[in-house]
Amino acid sequence: MDKYTRALKEAMESSAVRTTDLARKVGVIDNYVSQWRSARPPVPVARAPKVGEILNVPPERISEAYDRLLRSGCIPKEGFSAGSIPKGHIALDRLPGFDYGDWPSFLLMPEFFIRQKIGLTPIEDVRWTLQPTDAMAPQIQRDTMVLVDVRVGSQSRVIDGGLHAFSLYDRPHIRRILARQDNWALCGYDDDRDRILVPEADLPKLEIRGLVIAWL
Repeated sequence: MDKYTRALKEAMESSAVRTTDLARKVGVIDNYVSQWRSARPPVPVARAPKVGEILNVPPERISEAYDRLLRSGCIPKEGFSAGSIPKGHIALDRLPGFDYGDWPSFLLMPEFFIRQKIGLTPIEDVRWTLQPTDAMAPQIQRDTMVLVDVRVGSQSRVIDGGLHAFSLYDRPHIRRILARQDNWALCGYDDDRDRILVPEADLPKLEIRGLVIAWL
């Protein structure tokens, strides 16, 4: 058991918070908390602040991903605005159309770290968001932070077979898109089991937000 999982279990025991209680307060199903307690998967970045608040522990103690981002400077910093960014950092705006809860409109991140992740993609065309579903697990777990190239923001610019952020019937998704003449297939990690077919008549309900280029 790693130190983060141990800290989570100890915090739950010391505060007498049961799995069902924590799940209800965080807004997830019981099974997610049970998985966090065995680190399969561990507490994700997006849930760590709320879990830490409930258990009265710093989020970096119970989430390795949060701790790693905190140490690299990729967590929102108090006292900064988008117009007063420290040298060597950038303010990365969030992707529209996805649910962020209490997360801020931008994240303060080290520029060298982001450039390593995005390659030749212009920084001004990159937004961050959170994986809203389990569709791409275990490759990309729910609530994993992802980086999106918003230049690919329409159906005409979709890269066939690429991983995209989009909304379908006003619900956000991150999946691979297979564009076909009579319908489009929106595929999860397991193509055979988790595939959404969108007929041509419903394509106007499919709003492309961007191409996923990295996840953290």
